[in-house]
Amino acid sequence: MAHITVSQFTTRFVSLVLKGNGLPTKQQDRHILLASAVLGLEAGRKYSERQLNDELRTWSTRFGNAVCLDHVTLRRFLVDEGYLARDAAGSAYVSKKEGLPCTFDPTIWSLDLQALIDDARKDREERKKLRQTDGSR
Repeated sequence: MAHITVSQFTTRFVSLVLKGNGLPTKQQDRHILLASAVLGLEAGRKYSERQLNDELRTWSTRFGNAVCLDHVTLRRFLVDEGYLARDAAGSAYVSKKEGLPCTFDPTIWSLDLQALIDDARKDREERKKLRQTDGSR
């Protein structure tokens, strides 16, 4: 079973979202995206389909467009990969953070994904300005 460190998680998540190359083919990258989608969910809490869709829509709006994941496709992947458990009627879901296909550093669950992306964008802009300044000398 693979273990994903917080450094691996943040580096790959930022890269996947900012590069926007669609859904990744590497399994580890897919797990990073799926785990990122359940970060805001309470482990063990029962969510109605509507509540879950609202949460996943928020993630899809912020990050999913870059990797071509709408909330419906994301929900299906989360259930298929074991990040969500669905009841027999298909009307309620429970988020899982244990017993997943890979393990994650516990600090991952408290990351602010939007701040990671905002900081990375800011850093890229600063590097771009430095290159432009260096090039004009």
